[in-house]
Amino acid sequence: MKTYRLMGSQGFGASVYSCNAILATLAREEGMPSVWLFFKEMLTRKICPDVSTFNIVLNSLCVGGKLGKANCLFKKMGKAGYSPNIVTYNTLLDWHCKKGRFKAALKVLDCMERKGIKADVYTYNILIDNLCKINRSARAYLLLKRMEENKVSPTESTYNTLISGFCKEGKINVATRIFDDMLNLSLSPSCITYNTLINGHCQNGNTDEALRILSEMVAAGVMPNEITYGTLLNGYCKASELDAATDLLEKVRSEGLDVNCIMYTILIHGFCKEGQLNRALQFLYGMLEAGVSLDVVTYSVLINGLSKMGELSQTKKILANMHKTGVLPNNILYATLICHCCKDGDVMEAMNLYAEMCRVGQYADRITCHKLIYALCRRGQLREAEQFMEHMTRMKVSPDSISFNCIINGYGCRGDALGAFFIYDEMIRRGHLPNNITYGSLLKGLCRGGNLSEAKKFLTQLHDIPFAVDNLTYNTLLVEICKSGNLGDALSLCDKMIDNNMIPDNYTYTILLSGFCRKGKIIPAVLLSQKMWEKALFPNHVAYTSLIHGLAREGQLNASAYLFEEMMNKERLYPDTAAFNAMIDGYSRAGMIQKVDELVTVMQEKGLNPNLATYNILMHGYVRKCHLLRSFNLYKTMLRMGFLPDNRTYHSLILGLCKSDMMDIGVKFLEKMMSRGVIPDDLTFNMLITKYSEKSQMTNAFKLVNSMKRLQMSPSRATYDAIVSGLNRKGFLQQSYVVLHEMMEKGISPKHTHYITLINGKCRVGDIWGAFRLKDEMEELELVPSEVAESTIVRGLCKCGKLEEAMLVFDGMLRTGVMPTIATFTTLMHGLSKESMLADALFLKDVMEQCGLKLDVVTYNVLITGLCTNGHLADAWKLYMEMKDKGLWPNITTYTVLIDSVYKENKLTEGETLLKDILDRGLISSQKNISNLHEGLANAMRRLNNLRHCRKRINTMK
Repeated sequence: MKTYRLMGSQGFGASVYSCNAILATLAREEGMPSVWLFFKEMLTRKICPDVSTFNIVLNSLCVGGKLGKANCLFKKMGKAGYSPNIVTYNTLLDWHCKKGRFKAALKVLDCMERKGIKADVYTYNILIDNLCKINRSARAYLLLKRMEENKVSPTESTYNTLISGFCKEGKINVATRIFDDMLNLSLSPSCITYNTLINGHCQNGNTDEALRILSEMVAAGVMPNEITYGTLLNGYCKASELDAATDLLEKVRSEGLDVNCIMYTILIHGFCKEGQLNRALQFLYGMLEAGVSLDVVTYSVLINGLSKMGELSQTKKILANMHKTGVLPNNILYATLICHCCKDGDVMEAMNLYAEMCRVGQYADRITCHKLIYALCRRGQLREAEQFMEHMTRMKVSPDSISFNCIINGYGCRGDALGAFFIYDEMIRRGHLPNNITYGSLLKGLCRGGNLSEAKKFLTQLHDIPFAVDNLTYNTLLVEICKSGNLGDALSLCDKMIDNNMIPDNYTYTILLSGFCRKGKIIPAVLLSQKMWEKALFPNHVAYTSLIHGLAREGQLNASAYLFEEMMNKERLYPDTAAFNAMIDGYSRAGMIQKVDELVTVMQEKGLNPNLATYNILMHGYVRKCHLLRSFNLYKTMLRMGFLPDNRTYHSLILGLCKSDMMDIGVKFLEKMMSRGVIPDDLTFNMLITKYSEKSQMTNAFKLVNSMKRLQMSPSRATYDAIVSGLNRKGFLQQSYVVLHEMMEKGISPKHTHYITLINGKCRVGDIWGAFRLKDEMEELELVPSEVAESTIVRGLCKCGKLEEAMLVFDGMLRTGVMPTIATFTTLMHGLSKESMLADALFLKDVMEQCGLKLDVVTYNVLITGLCTNGHLADAWKLYMEMKDKGLWPNITTYTVLIDSVYKENKLTEGETLLKDILDRGLISSQKNISNLHEGLANAMRRLNNLRHCRKRINTMK
């Protein structure tokens, strides 16, 4: 350029050939802008360009991405009287093809032929190469035939391109025929040709044919290179022929050929893919011993394999070894490790890796950041996710709508609509557009937060935003409504969906169907599935599984088994583990353990491994049938298979131990459960507390209550029920009263039965005033009406034999206008009858009738029993006839008492009446010795004999 400038300053003009040389240098070293400026300077200085000049400038424009400008220059070239040559056309053809403008390329080809310029081999090679790159090898092959017609001889490159194209498309047979054509034309296949064919066969899994091609290659005098062996190694690994791959590597090494890092990496990848991590590690250490320089790719492959298998400790060792050998992890390796940690839920380790990544100067891309935000949100660490998003901004990785959607969804899942809308506002402020996923998460937050009406209003508002509402939005809201059990609202939402011109899809119907099944509404669920078939929306795995589970839970095992069999007979709907679990659960609930075992066997035969849910269902079924030994054997199997027992597992085991009165072992399992980080729920604690209370082992029960409190778990109503009952059973009334008040302080209202038990206890120990205080307290809490509370005192005193005190309370009730209950009257009558105070008992009967209370069978039985016991059969008989007149049916107790009395007093007339009544009731007589009766009354004796038989039968029935 200096010489050119000097010539210009001295008045000398440069020739076009010199200018072309300068243009070529500028194109190679400085690029299109410099070429274009120099070309314009040539024109300014009246240096007339030639075709070569235009070819250089055209190519430079194309390289610089100015294809439109190149086309304009091409047209100006023609208008200026220049005749483009083959190089001009080939340049334009090549760049049109590279940009995917094949129609424009063909126009250039037609223009070229119209101008009488014959396409040469380079022209065809350009077209064939670019067609093969876009998987149009068949069209490229037609161009090969056109070459032959136009007497243009193809080169080895032409055939190599076609063979590569067909191999890439999986058409290995066509590629082989083209290879044979190449040999017939006496063209010599190169190493590239053979490598392409070997790769094609390997991609199709035909390693034997690939090996045959390798033999042909050697026989033809073409020496295989590292790519050849690497390709074959990759083929063996892809076909899971790892032993053959290992043998090939040893063969290459024994022949003195260079085994490079790539070959080792291919084999390590193969071992990792097949889960043979030990062999992969052996190869790695073998490489280190052999002095092979490992690169970051080799380490990345091994670390990825170890991470997939959850071998985090081994991964850390390899990472440490990597640092020791001076190979620094790149951002891809860090991203891989972070991704696997996030997938396994180990957010802390993922964040540590991210910190290390930043420390060594590597920067995470947006996808890696998304993984971290998603993992934090899934763990419920939403504040940390927000802080990380702010950190992204500082690191010049701007959060996008995906980042915001993750956090909004996190708040939505938690039911924190306020938090979700706060992030939504921030998202809008930063200029990110919300989408259907955003709106769905906001709806979810409103629903789970108990704001269903607000969610419906928000959905209505969304209809005013273009494209804001679609099936996904409705389905998101529908899922939450169905989870809440509001099926009426769910159906209304479907109607609204249709009104807004949205057609319910398969997912919509599946959500509804699952909701109906969860609520036990099986008939609507079945009708809904029929509607799906009518609309050609075929039920999927979820729909079938929901129906099977719903039917099984309702005891419709035949129907659920029919659907399950239908799934088994459909290839695309073959039952998965969830479907098997639903069926196993149904049989387990029905106690059909043999059927359960058969299904588990079928499941394993079909290659479906039981998951944790399967084991929990099986364990609960065994416990329900009191198969404790099988439950513990299953527990051991779970541990051996690598499953970590969860809350439900331990709950079932402890339930089984409680059923077998082995509470102490149950407590040990409770401790083991907590030591493994599994926090028991109140149901698990309550099982043990209830059982200890039933056995009056209150010290152990209180220890468990204290354990609950240490875990910051509040005892529930069931816990207090068990404790109060246990204390009352032991007679610890004061402690029971204290627990009752602790229960009320916790905001749990006691039951009236708690007070009744305490009142009875107070009466039993003679603490009448204490009983009255409890009665008053029960009234103040409005647990029962006042008449029930007073009656409780009366019954408590009667049960303890304190009749005089009971009568005083009873009289007080009548004087104050408090109506005693029928049970109170009956209890008092029973107490008076036992003390032979029959006149008082009958007086109470009159009082009861005057108060408008109707005597029931139990009351009559109390009076009849008292009268008969004291020898007043006549009065008892009057009451018996009164019962019948009032339409009350005497029961077994009535007949038993009267038969005994009739027999003792030889009242045969009454006996005949009783016999007739008993026969009318359909009761069968029983046998008894009647030898002590008067011999003159034969007929009466026979009837009385039947009566005695009847008595015995009734006693048996009792």
